Amino acid sequence: MRFYQLQRPAPSTPRHWSGSLSAEHVWRLPGVECPTCHETWSGEFTHPSVDLSSLSERDLLVEPRVEAHAEYARLASHVQPFLPSGLPPEPGMRFGPLNGTAHGIFGPLSTRYGWEVLITQEALRHLQAVGIRGLVPVRAELQGLDAGVVLYELELPLRGLLHRDAVLTGPKCPTCGWDEVRISPEPWLEGDALPHDVDLFRPRNGSTYTFVNEHFVEAIEALGPSDVTFREAGVVPASRTGSIH
Repeated sequence: MRFYQLQRPAPSTPRHWSGSLSAEHVWRLPGVECPTCHETWSGEFTHPSVDLSSLSERDLLVEPRVEAHAEYARLASHVQPFLPSGLPPEPGMRFGPLNGTAHGIFGPLSTRYGWEVLITQEALRHLQAVGIRGLVPVRAELQGLDAGVVLYELELPLRGLLHRDAVLTGPKCPTCGWDEVRISPEPWLEGDALPHDVDLFRPRNGSTYTFVNEHFVEAIEALGPSDVTFREAGVVPASRTGSIH
């Protein structure tokens, strides 16, 4: 089985489609200012299926900002019960559907960033029909789309690992969890941890990276061109080592 990293094309690459977004997720945890490591930071992880509309503190999770660790921890503790089992909250984590405006025409699959993947309703139905596993579509609430056009954000399951030699990490702060991470420009996957129950995923140690297998690539390419690229990723057993370039 071959695996591919889904990426946004380089700015110099001609685009097939004109679609663009001005949208954000409904809620987000604030960034954190840590009294222990003295770092101020915010991650990029999104979880659009998480609905915080019943949370009494939801109005405090709208505006992007940085909070002292005590206030961040208080808000994170209220969000934790809404998250899937085993998923810890993280500073800057975003929830709920994309909300905003859209312009132009969208191809079958697109991405604003490597971790925010959008699919048209027609393409979603095709992937579901051919049995692509792991699809969790969340309808984006967008103004400006042509009548009848619907876009979904795909929430990708956390599965698998980037190979340990593709990721360099420093010590983790015991208070806020911050650690310095450097990932190879072309990371490879740990063969012993490959997922066998889904066809698209984000690695647990690289949640802003999106990977798909050859079944997914074949299914989406059958629909014509999309403004994404698929770079084949190396797969290396955990017992073998490589090097970060």
